[in-house]
Amino acid sequence: MEPRVTLKAMALSGVLALLLASCGEAPEAPPLPPDPLTSEEAAQAIALGAPAAGALGEGLLARLAHAIDSEGLEGATSFCSEAAIPITEEIEAAQAADLSLKRTTLRWRNPDNAPDQWEERVLRYLEALEGFDPESVPVELTAQGPGESLRYYRPLRAAPMCLNCHGDEGEMDPRVLDIIRENYPEDRATGYEAGELRGVIRVEIPQEAQTQGAG
Repeated sequence: MEPRVTLKAMALSGVLALLLASCGEAPEAPPLPPDPLTSEEAAQAIALGAPAAGALGEGLLARLAHAIDSEGLEGATSFCSEAAIPITEEIEAAQAADLSLKRTTLRWRNPDNAPDQWEERVLRYLEALEGFDPESVPVELTAQGPGESLRYYRPLRAAPMCLNCHGDEGEMDPRVLDIIRENYPEDRATGYEAGELRGVIRVEIPQEAQTQGAG
C-alpha cells in the first residue's frame, strides 16, 4: 500500500497553512490528500461508492424539491430536520453491497452529521484546496477509513435552492430561521453563497463489502 500522510505531518502542514494565511499569502502548492489508497483500492472505492453517492444525492434533492413544492420553505426546513437521515438510511439499505452512507460537513446543522476524524481530515483537505484554487477541488475523492475500510467522498456545493435554509441569515425567511433555531440551537450551517463548498457525501466500504464488490 502507498505511504499514508501521518497526523504529525498533517499537523505541521496545517500550522504552516495558518501562518501563511495570517500573513496574507496563498500557499505555493496544493495540500497533499490524506490517507491515500493504492490505485486498486481507489478503483474499487469508486466502483462501489460513486453509484451509492449518486443515488443519495439525487434522492435527497428530489424529495427536498417535492417538499418545497408541496409545503413551502417551512415544510422543507422540517423535511431536512426530520427526514434527511431516515432517507439516507433507506437509500443505504437499498444498495447491493453492505455500505455506510453519510452526509457530513465542518459546519453542520444536525450534530449527527458531524465528521469523525477521517472525515474531518478529508474536509479540511478539500477546504484547503478550495482556498488554493477552487478549480482544483476534485469531483470525487477516495481515502482510507477506520480499520480496513475504504471511503469514497463526493464534494457538495451550495445550490441556489439550498440558500433558502443555508444562506445569509439576513436574507432568509424569518419563519425558516425560527424553525432552525428551535430545532438546532447550535446550528453552524448558514452563511453560504451559491457554489460554495458545503460538505461531502461519504460512502464507507467495509472489508466484507470489498469482497462482495470483487465478486
